[in-house]
Amino acid sequence: MHADIKPLEPADPRTVAGHTLLGRLGSGGMGLVYLGADPDSGGRVAVKTIHPHLADDPSYRRRFKDEAYLASRVASFCTARVLAHGEEDGRPYLVTEYVGGVSLHSRLVAEGPLPAADLHGVAVGVASALAAIHAAGLVHRDIKPANVMLTLSGCRVIDFGIARSQESCTAGATSGQVLGTPGWMAPEVLVGGPATPAADVFAWGCLIAHAGTGRMPIGGDPATLRAAVDDPDLSGLPESLAPAVRSALAKNPAERPTASELLLTLVEQPEPGAADRWRATSTPPGGLPVPAPPRPAGTENRRETATEAFTPTDVADPGTSTRSRLLARVGAAAGSVLVGAIIVGLAQGRNEPRP
Repeated sequence: MHADIKPLEPADPRTVAGHTLLGRLGSGGMGLVYLGADPDSGGRVAVKTIHPHLADDPSYRRRFKDEAYLASRVASFCTARVLAHGEEDGRPYLVTEYVGGVSLHSRLVAEGPLPAADLHGVAVGVASALAAIHAAGLVHRDIKPANVMLTLSGCRVIDFGIARSQESCTAGATSGQVLGTPGWMAPEVLVGGPATPAADVFAWGCLIAHAGTGRMPIGGDPATLRAAVDDPDLSGLPESLAPAVRSALAKNPAERPTASELLLTLVEQPEPGAADRWRATSTPPGGLPVPAPPRPAGTENRRETATEAFTPTDVADPGTSTRSRLLARVGAAAGSVLVGAIIVGLAQGRNEPRP
């Protein structure tokens, strides 16, 4: 069994809706994800079930059902395609395409910050996924390294467990709670404001800064609730990416670019310089090895922060290393090809006024 797939535990089901379960892929705030086998083709699929203790909670059951509907609206090149969903023995389930690869979180924990060339590819891949998600009328609301998969076909954004349609994303204060992952949320959401596409763009900025430097650009530890009261610390980030990331981290959501604008900015930039390309391949033309970026202290034991529901903050003062490297690089290249059609469409409408 692959190292990223854990054995089934005694309490885990062995089949779900005819799909034989082969192991655990992960666990989140709302449910468990298993590796399964399609009953007809035998191919691998991902099977998500709601946690048993949440199975009788109407709000979680509704969110689980919404995830299947919302994820099916997004272009399959940037996420895991929904294959089936339903309910068995009182527990909702969701079957999706199995996205082979490693999460960006696992890659960063194993090897530290991404080299510049890989980082640019991930920035383009996640921005293109966000452009597709927002074009489908959705807000993801949980962009973080654990929800970005590095695959041979490019970056995939997964887990639409708390995604919402843009029309329904009203201020969290209406329900008294907000949903998200501490450390990756936009400051306006932390204080109970609406989670708009601009909040996903802010999370993109945090993700790229973290992937490139090993630290959060605002507030230090990603598990700490914070508001963007200080200018982001982008020291160590490649200069070619710094302007786009800085604009994404604007305190005022109205001043942030859209995901489509981010994507256009990124693809119009020159490729990373020669020094960055040498670092990405570890061996420059002269044959002298360039040391990999240092791994930030504590990354060996860093755990991904879970998605949570909590009361808005009242702010007074606002072993898989080789494989993961291959996936990051090949996936980045594949992602660049996949977004070509998107770029053509965006470029044609670039000069049109924003409504």
